[in-house]
Parts: sequence; structure tokens; C-alpha cells
Amino acid sequence: METCLDREGFDKHCRKLPFPNKFSVKKPHGGGGLSLFWKLEVKMDLINFTDNHILARAVEEDGFAWMLTCFYGWPEASKKPKSWALLAHLRSFVDGPWCCVGDFNAILHSSEKQSKFPSPLKHMDEFRRLLDDYSLVDLGFVGNPFTWNNKRSEFENTKERLERVVANMRWREKFQACSVTHIFSHASDHWPLLLQAILALRCCGRSTRLFRFEKAWLMRDDYEKVINDTWCSAGTSESGLRCMKEKIRRCGRFVGVQAWGTSNTHPDVEEIKKVQKMVEELSMAEPTVENKSEFLAISKILDDLLLKQEIYWA
Repeated sequence: METCLDREGFDKHCRKLPFPNKFSVKKPHGGGGLSLFWKLEVKMDLINFTDNHILARAVEEDGFAWMLTCFYGWPEASKKPKSWALLAHLRSFVDGPWCCVGDFNAILHSSEKQSKFPSPLKHMDEFRRLLDDYSLVDLGFVGNPFTWNNKRSEFENTKERLERVVANMRWREKFQACSVTHIFSHASDHWPLLLQAILALRCCGRSTRLFRFEKAWLMRDDYEKVINDTWCSAGTSESGLRCMKEKIRRCGRFVGVQAWGTSNTHPDVEEIKKVQKMVEELSMAEPTVENKSEFLAISKILDDLLLKQEIYWA
């Protein structure tokens, strides 16, 4: 993935991700970077890297090996040849199945850009010719047709499909059921890509838990009043630490607190979906000043809901 985090940033913000293996490339003078995460059971070997790519070799459980390229193309028009030269160089390391995913900072067709400034036909032709030369085919997508939005208003707004996944025939023959989904993100100007090579349904349930204090309660406006009222009503004849212990025990067993805690702890999944849909629709609507203002307001609501959900599952 493309990121602006450095090593310290990853340790702080991504330490809870279920991917113990990670490799990051950070540009020396600020700006973005690239990172690759993978699970412990995944067999992945790093081949080489630069500020604009990570090349790795993956091996499936059945021994099938394929090459993965995480790619970031130069955004400047004058540096497009550098992007294509790098891809040509990476091709020399590939002998077999190959999948390339990332932000190419280029489009294949004029329909992949919505702006008052059209992309030069020359750049689109060069990109198409390059993919054809290396037998790389765009895997398509599900979702919004654009993966980048500068989020400016009205005529200054630009949307493009800059991110994509391409693969050669041998990779596509192995993963015939693969799919690419553009995942909506209100917090970034880029939409993440979800590449699914193998589809598997997982059933997971949440067992009944004993009563315990939840950090998410601290975000409720009525939290202090509910806890204070319950604490004061939990009378006891004990004193000192025994009194404290007995009050805590009674608060935990009090039906009112349990009911309030249950209703205010579990993340409202349906509400999150509803607000996400509103934000997504606004992101695709006419980029007027009014729509942008409403987008920011509803995005704040979504941020609060997602934070509560994150605290709950922490």
C-alpha cells in the first residue's frame, strides 16, 4: 500500500494489525512511501525495491509461485517515461505468473478521468502499449469507477482511476475467480483496492462475555451520570477497601448498568452502513460548495461511529 507513515508511525498506528511481517520503503525527504504486510502463514520473499516499487515472490500452499509487484508511478507528466522504464526493468525479473497492483498515476481510457483538464492521448497510448507488450491485462473492478478525488468544489474537481490491478495470463489462469473492489474511504483522497484471489466464507461468532467496564462508554454523553447514580445507589455496610470492592461488585451486577452498557457498547453496524452510504453518495455527487460542506459534516459523524467500533473490537 501507499503510505505517508514512517517506521515509528507504523509501530504506533498499525501495531494491532494481524500482519506480523511487514516491509516499508520511506522516501528520504518526506512525501509518500510503500509498505507490504503479510500474515505469518504466508510464504513471501522480498526480491528488490526502490522508492517506487516492491517486488516479492509469493508461494501458495500447493507450491504455486508467482511474482507480486507493488507499484507507484511518478505523478508528474514529464516523468511518465521513468514509470514505464521501471516496469520494463521489473519485467526482467519475472518468469512466470505475475500480478502488479498499485497507483500507476496513469489511465488507459479517457472515460477513466472526469475533469475539465483531459489527459493527453499520448500518455494513455503509452500505458496501453506497455501493458500489451508485457501481456498484462487489467482485472477490472467492482464499485465506483474512480479511485482518486482531489475533493475540490465544482469545476476544480477532478476524479481519476489511478489505482488498478493487472496480471498476465498464467496468474489469471490460476486465480480465475479473482475480483477487484474499490473500497470507499471518506478519510483519504484515494480509494483502497481489495484484490480477492481466493474466496472463502468465514463464520465467526462472539461468545457471551462477563460484565466488564468498556472504554467505549467514556464516549457517551450520559456515561458519568449513569455510573455516578449507580455507584451512589449501591449502598453497603462495609468500609474502606471492602466498601469500594462491594460497590464495584454491585455496580457490575446491577441490571440497569448491564442493560445500558449492552445498548451503548456494541457498534451500531446498520447505522455505520447508513452513514457510509450517505458519505459515499456525497463523494460522487456534483462537487458543489454545499455538497462539500455536508460531506465534511457527515464524515465527522462517520469518524465517531468508526472510532467507537474500533474501541469495541480492540
